[in-house]
Amino acid sequence: MLKNSPQGFSKAIVSLVFALTLFASCSKSYDPANLINDKVALLTGQPDSVNWVLNAIQVNNASDTAAKGAVKIYHADGSFTDNLGFTGFWTMYSRDSLIESSHPCVNPDAPYTTQNYHIDRLDKGRLQLTYTSADKKIKLLYDANK
Repeated sequence: MLKNSPQGFSKAIVSLVFALTLFASCSKSYDPANLINDKVALLTGQPDSVNWVLNAIQVNNASDTAAKGAVKIYHADGSFTDNLGFTGFWTMYSRDSLIESSHPCVNPDAPYTTQNYHIDRLDKGRLQLTYTSADKKIKLLYDANK
């Protein structure tokens, strides 16, 4: 500041700069729905579709590759299918939670079962879901195959 400026002038300038910075930084709004929509787009592969290929199942950190190669497709209408004949419905109610309702077998008259998954990772190339059953922690590792 200039030596000849009044003492209160520098305080006023600092206060004005602080207020403008605060206003500019707080004017942006956060919309959690956008984050969920982005995750849904990754899961479904929008605008195209993505095939999620099961790479491994980890049960309490022990790998099981018996189901390796199973393919699941999440559709934008909230349904899913896989190459084993299973069908069902899915919803993502938060950025890290996925709920699937499906038939426990390929019989279309069978009752639906519901499974809650935690989404550990979801990006263009990888999907990792975790759930617990009894005392077992089960992790499903999928790779994207467009």
